[in-house]
Amino acid sequence: MINKLYQSYYNKLLWYCLNLSQKNPSIAEDIVQETFIKALENAHILNELKESQCRSWLYRTAKNIFIDKIRRAANAPKVEMLPFQEDDLSCILVKQLCAQLPGTEGTLFWMRYIEGYTSRELGEIFNLSPSTIRSRLSSARKKISKNYFIEKEKGE
Repeated sequence: MINKLYQSYYNKLLWYCLNLSQKNPSIAEDIVQETFIKALENAHILNELKESQCRSWLYRTAKNIFIDKIRRAANAPKVEMLPFQEDDLSCILVKQLCAQLPGTEGTLFWMRYIEGYTSRELGEIFNLSPSTIRSRLSSARKKISKNYFIEKEKGE
């Protein structure tokens, strides 16, 4: 029964959902897909209904899925753009300073101090001992400090 409904109503349901979604094909396709998934889940009910009742069930289910999507979107938290902060420049500066470091020192520094990995975790990632990681981080800190003050003197 589901195969027959799919073949008979897929395109019609897609057009219906396109109209609901203001001609947004991705939303319409999602709704149709979810509708037929629900039809599969409720095949035992649909097998008992006449074709006209199944058609009504499909359209009503599609409309309910659309309404649920609209409600979820309305209740989703709004993402606000935060005003520019000095930390944004600090992050850029740190990236530039890390890029000046040789080998993996820049990556290690970034992952340890910006992303928050521990020396043990970095050791596992880079297949090095935690003490080697700490040694390379110490070297990276010294080089970054030196490069920072060189760049600062150029800028002033």
